[in-house]
Amino acid sequence: MRSPAILGALVLGALVLLVVLQPAVAAPKPAAPARRLPAPEHVSTEARQQVKARMGQHALTMENLVRAVVLLDRPTVRMLATRIADEEIIARAASSREKQPPLPPTFFTEQDELGAAARQLAAAAVDGGDDNVMAERFAAVTRTCVGCHSSYLHGRPDAQPAEPKPAGR
Repeated sequence: MRSPAILGALVLGALVLLVVLQPAVAAPKPAAPARRLPAPEHVSTEARQQVKARMGQHALTMENLVRAVVLLDRPTVRMLATRIADEEIIARAASSREKQPPLPPTFFTEQDELGAAARQLAAAAVDGGDDNVMAERFAAVTRTCVGCHSSYLHGRPDAQPAEPKPAGR
């Protein structure tokens, strides 16, 4: 007599599990995140190659910076933020005779803001510093990343940088 009761309980339990777990099993797997920016049509192949050569190391540094900030590894944050500010840039032409990479002017504006934000992050990563201040400085760094990527993808090399808005308006 126990055997049919146990069998019935097992079948009922299996049905309950199928009903409960079915949405999790049927949920579509999220797409893998993008690994790189798409190639903008308005940027020459040569310029894209120059940018790509610099951005490979920059991507690795940024991945490590995210990890260091989240883990509150202040010495690593200082070192990586300083590297970003001082080394990981796309050079502008130093004179009119040098060839500047044909990138939108706003790209270089964003790059300058990245350097400033990275220096502020490095300064905020002092031992014993405020974690919230470091988080705010890191947020400023990531805003410049989005601005630079947007400029690279959607800006035009021949466009003039926007005039700064007057303060308070």
